Amino acid sequence: MLKKTLTKNVYDCKADDLLNVVADVESYADFVPFCSDVAIFNKFVSQELEYFSARISIKFKFAVENFESKVAVNRKLNTISITGTTKPFNSLIAEWSFFEQDNFCKVTFSLQASFNSFLKEKLVSISFEKIALKIIKAFESRAKG
Repeated sequence: MLKKTLTKNVYDCKADDLLNVVADVESYADFVPFCSDVAIFNKFVSQELEYFSARISIKFKFAVENFESKVAVNRKLNTISITGTTKPFNSLIAEWSFFEQDNFCKVTFSLQASFNSFLKEKLVSISFEKIALKIIKAFESRAKG
């Protein structure tokens, strides 16, 4: 099982703004690297909580992977939790947290995943930090833009 965590300080950006961009899964195909299509279903929204399922297509080089996940956005705690059990994952647990400090937001992304392919798991393990930083940069640019 792959277990990785990345923390980055994003300057001149509010925690709420970053959380809102990351929670806007429906728009990922417009700006998130490797994301080519998104469908949202089973959506429930209250003042502090939001739950939905997402079907996401990831295009990397010549390969396309589709997977479904369940997403829980907690605006009170500034967290987003993602779980899934569809291919290419045997299991997926991802957590985002956003902690606002003086002039920056501390963003933490944690991933626990097992893949249906040893090769895919190895590739993601090797390139996790590079991919995660690229995605966080896309969220940061969108939040500031």
